[in-house]
Amino acid sequence: MKIKALLLATAGFAVAGSASAADLPVVAEPVDYVQVCDAYGAGFFKIPGKDTCLKIGGRIRTQIVSDNLNDNDDTTKYSDYDAYVRGYLYLTSMTDTEIGLIKTYTEFYSEWDEAGDSASKVGSAYVQFNTSAADILIGRTTSAFDGFTGAVDVGAIGRNWSDESTLQITVSKALGNGVTAALSVEDSSYRNGDSNSANFVGKIGISQGWGSFEVAGAVHNPVAGVSWDHDDNDATPDLFAKSENDMGYAIRGTATFNLDMIAPGDAFVFQAAYADSAASYLGISAPEGSDEIETFGFDVLGAKGYALGAGFTHYWTSTIATSIDGSYASLDIDYNGLEADIDRWAIDASIGWYPVSGLVIALDGGFANTELDYKAAAADDVDFDEAKIGARVQYTF
Repeated sequence: MKIKALLLATAGFAVAGSASAADLPVVAEPVDYVQVCDAYGAGFFKIPGKDTCLKIGGRIRTQIVSDNLNDNDDTTKYSDYDAYVRGYLYLTSMTDTEIGLIKTYTEFYSEWDEAGDSASKVGSAYVQFNTSAADILIGRTTSAFDGFTGAVDVGAIGRNWSDESTLQITVSKALGNGVTAALSVEDSSYRNGDSNSANFVGKIGISQGWGSFEVAGAVHNPVAGVSWDHDDNDATPDLFAKSENDMGYAIRGTATFNLDMIAPGDAFVFQAAYADSAASYLGISAPEGSDEIETFGFDVLGAKGYALGAGFTHYWTSTIATSIDGSYASLDIDYNGLEADIDRWAIDASIGWYPVSGLVIALDGGFANTELDYKAAAADDVDFDEAKIGARVQYTF
């Protein structure tokens, strides 16, 4: 009996001891929770252990564009299409420091195309210091000169306007009441300019409820030209040295009008640009079949021209919109033995469906005509038509 009582007492003590231990407080392991950074907009979160806020975004784009449907060669008319699938990764960081807000942006993308080739590249990449005096950007991103670059969703046909990312140092300042100004030093190599030289860009604009208006100008350092001798069968052109004082320039004006009174999201844009010895700022390239002028190039002294562009977008419903844009460009070259006129007009239209935020499903088509007239040469003139259609499915998150 004594042994049995002792065993019962021991068991009861163990149960009581277990119950008491369960009631004791347990010290949890420290957890470093991710914090939301509301101050910089939606999607930013604080990197654990750092003072930096990060935003991660991305995009998947699939696209196909037909061959030139106006091609008279029936053997290749519908076979040479362009297609790709491309994946983007966007990284944006914000860090509040003693010298001001430091922003960085990096765009990565990789693609596969219809030929089975792949490529991985970095698009825009820059660091920006936001100070009380001004914002200073250093890196590669869209040129400060560029304005309207199209309204349509795909752009099966190329139109003529400046759309170029450059290596640059840009100082910008918000002056109040929607007015902003910027000064930029950009690598001229991105504009077919001279190597180891810089272009200088300035712009000022205003943005209000009715829309926006912007004026930009650039001083261009053109590359040394070539002597174009159409009577010489030598395939290698001779270099033509330019003076250090030989510079080109370009100016642009862009007006955007919000047309929400028609439908929310509707807008009309008009743009005009002029260039002297800086044709790359007009977005003009040599037409197909112009071997002589392709060798010569456009960004040379004495090449003067202009480009006009416009676009309109209308939302039929909150998820369906049609867009149309077009351009007309003209360039006159009179330099070192070559005299030529180039005129090109292009028009493109698309219909897009946006069923959910970030998703675009679009069909697109366009037509363009390019005329090249050699005024003082035995070369053949060019009259080239393009007609293409395309489609895109894209999701941005």
